[in-house]
Amino acid sequence: MQLKAGDILTGTVLEVKEKTAVINFGNYALEARVLTDLKVEERVKVQVKGKYKNTVILKVLKRNYDGEIGKNSIDVRV
Repeated sequence: MQLKAGDILTGTVLEVKEKTAVINFGNYALEARVLTDLKVEERVKVQVKGKYKNTVILKVLKRNYDGEIGKNSIDVRV
C-alpha cells in the first residue's frame, strides 16, 4: 500500500486495545496508536498527514463518518 500526504481513507474500527486500535480500510487493516477514545464498529474518515521516522501520521477528519467531513479533528499515529 502506498500512502501519500493528502490521501483520505474511510475505515471501521475492528478492535480497541489499551493504547492502539485496529482500523479496517477495506482491503487492509492497520494497527494505530490512538490519542483519543474510539469504539469498535465506529466508522472514521482519516487524512494522511505525512511520515515521521517510518511512521505514517493520520488525522481523523470525522468520527461516525456519514459522507461529510466534520470540523473536529483528532490525531492518530499509525
